[in-house]
Amino acid sequence: MLDLDSYLLRAFLTVAEIGTVNGAAVKLNRTQAAVSMQIRKLEELVGVTLFSRSSKGLELRALGRSRWLMPAKWSPSATRSRKG
Repeated sequence: MLDLDSYLLRAFLTVAEIGTVNGAAVKLNRTQAAVSMQIRKLEELVGVTLFSRSSKGLELRALGRSRWLMPAKWSPSATRSRKG
């Protein structure tokens, strides 16, 4: 089971849903740089490239859609907001 930071997971899910880092940043009320950094950090943690990048935005790769990244596989602590 992956024990991932909720900010990383929210960034991942929002970018996957919207398809652009800028759009996800607006929705999450974060900077584009912060969201990009969170996606890169998540990719480093799981050891794979989750998105295909192009000038039109990001698209989930097959591994990004794989079952092991579905919410049921995340630890309960990952879905709680960080405090402090």
